[in-house]
Amino acid sequence: MISKKKTLIYTTFSQKEYATIASRLHAHGIKFRVAMLNNMSEAAGGAYDDYKNEYKLYVTKQNKENARRAIHTTA
Repeated sequence: MISKKKTLIYTTFSQKEYATIASRLHAHGIKFRVAMLNNMSEAAGGAYDDYKNEYKLYVTKQNKENARRAIHTTA
């Protein structure tokens, strides 16, 4: 369960996108929590294998704006 002091900052179904966003937050020194939900059976696989989980990233409300800037940084 995620604390009420946390706010949802990003949601994705892509493992690659999750890794990119998590890396950006980490590089900017922003602590975050992840809630991962499995949305497909293991048998699905194939072209959709990267999209079988939903990743929800949460940060503290105080870090919300810093996290948004970090997420949208391309450099």
